[in-house]
Amino acid sequence: MVSNRSEKFSLSEQTIDTVSEICVQTLSEAGADKKDIIRIRLSLEETLGIWLESLRGAQVHVECGQKFGRSFLEISVDGPGMDVWEDNEAFLLSNHMLSQAGLSFTYDYKNGKNCLICNPRKKKSSVGQMALLLCAVFLAVVLGAVVRISPKIQTAALSVTQPLFDMILGALRAVSSPLVFLAVCCGIVSIGDLTVVGKIGKKLILRMVTGTFIVGAVMALACFLLFPVAAKSGSEISGNFSEIYHMVLGIVPSDIVSPFLNGNALQLVFLGICAGAALLILGERVSSAQNTLMQTNDAVQFLMGALGKTIPLFVFLSLFNLMLSDFGSGFSSLLKVFVIAIPGGFLLVLFYVLVGAVRLKVNPILLIRKMLPSYLIALTTASSAAALATNLETCVKELGIPKKVADFAIPLGQVLYMPGFVVGVFSLALCMAEYYNVPITPQFLIMSVLTIGILAMAAPPIPGGALSVFTVLFAQLGIPDGAIALAVAVCAVLDFLMTAVSVACLQVQVTLAVYNVGMLDENKLKRGVRHERK
Repeated sequence: MVSNRSEKFSLSEQTIDTVSEICVQTLSEAGADKKDIIRIRLSLEETLGIWLESLRGAQVHVECGQKFGRSFLEISVDGPGMDVWEDNEAFLLSNHMLSQAGLSFTYDYKNGKNCLICNPRKKKSSVGQMALLLCAVFLAVVLGAVVRISPKIQTAALSVTQPLFDMILGALRAVSSPLVFLAVCCGIVSIGDLTVVGKIGKKLILRMVTGTFIVGAVMALACFLLFPVAAKSGSEISGNFSEIYHMVLGIVPSDIVSPFLNGNALQLVFLGICAGAALLILGERVSSAQNTLMQTNDAVQFLMGALGKTIPLFVFLSLFNLMLSDFGSGFSSLLKVFVIAIPGGFLLVLFYVLVGAVRLKVNPILLIRKMLPSYLIALTTASSAAALATNLETCVKELGIPKKVADFAIPLGQVLYMPGFVVGVFSLALCMAEYYNVPITPQFLIMSVLTIGILAMAAPPIPGGALSVFTVLFAQLGIPDGAIALAVAVCAVLDFLMTAVSVACLQVQVTLAVYNVGMLDENKLKRGVRHERK
């Protein structure tokens, strides 16, 4: 736990060292990872060093502690606004992406003070989260089996658990809709700064967006081999295409309010794109609106993170209610998720490695060896943030990607490009549809590709993010609410593989994009090949 602290200094070289030590102590008390502490400390010292040149002797106020159970560290320096990142938009975007995971400072100028703000998160304990989920599942199964013995107790139990489940679900829906809208809108405003990096930035974004939807389309085609797709013929095919046509037209909402009330993901994304594009085009004229939007996004993500702490309770209530119903033998569909997602994830990584090896003219075994460290970290922690430092080091030192490109491409890609997420969530959606007897039609598959592709780019990298994804997705696909908790429980296990797959595919995508514009250091990439030949 971070102890409350408030101190004032006069900006000097000695002050920078003192503030840096306070920063390290605060982050350590917050339980941050050691590599993250080093990264944040270097960012702080570099920023304060630049400010020292113009603001020597200015008052420095350091404050840290807890607010509503969340650790914070804020460092402010009196004087005129000096955003040291304003001339380096690529670095600013990278820093903003990292700050969402508590891995960096965010800059703000308020009340005549230059402020650096950090909300460090504890090192993710996947084992602890998994233990809570397993306990929730175990208790739900055991108590459900016991309560089923007596119909009276069963009725009384449902009268208590069902309203509680509905309350949590209602809260999720209330937060999920604005979360999707704000994530898309803020993402467009932030990504717009990438024009400063020129052709490579545009190519990277295009590759990431296209790659996400291609993976979804491949999953949809594979569905015909694994699931009974409701085939149509004659007039039914014509009617089905008519439905798809109207579905596409229905992306444009008739009013602004209904998409938020109904949780229509595609309409929310459409509104987010329109609002984000408008703010981006208007630029400095609406800078205050942009700041308000970013701050609102942070607040909504904080609310979803708080709701994410109820995941074990949500899973327990859902499974307990399911145990008291006639759930039958449908649990085989849950096992089918792993049968599809695990081989699918490994095949996707293998495909990327082989394509990368052919295009880059390197030995695929060497490419695997270079990528393996960050892949294993992601696989064992289910955290792309935990693998970030190793990921960046691998990209720069082993794959030959310029540091300037890696510094903005990797943090951006970890938010924008998640093919592993598409494989896992698509498998879950199909299996949940089969489990709840929702017809899998061509319209269902098209809607799945569009919605999952969008959510893969809009899903917040925060605790509870999966809750918002499945709340929006299942409402769009017509899958019952009871599937949300089952999906979250299964996703907690799949998350290890999904994260590792996304990290590996991202490395290949960035390497190929850099290679295509002639910026790749092929000597570094092939250094291992030459060594082996010797």
